[in-house]
Amino acid sequence: MLRNAPASKKIALTFDLIQASRLLVLAGLRRRFPTASEGELRLRLISKLLAREDVIRAFGFDPNAANH
Repeated sequence: MLRNAPASKKIALTFDLIQASRLLVLAGLRRRFPTASEGELRLRLISKLLAREDVIRAFGFDPNAANH
């Protein structure tokens, strides 16, 4: 079915899958860090996508630090 779908449909489905994955990861982070602010949750999501050193350098946020 996907093989015959137009490219625009495939791209839309890909974006939907990415969004669904992001929402699932955020739900897990909210469960794991119930007192975290939306900003902290966003940084934790970013830390799932980038190397720890890059997150620290770009955002000044260490996802492994205990004081967040």
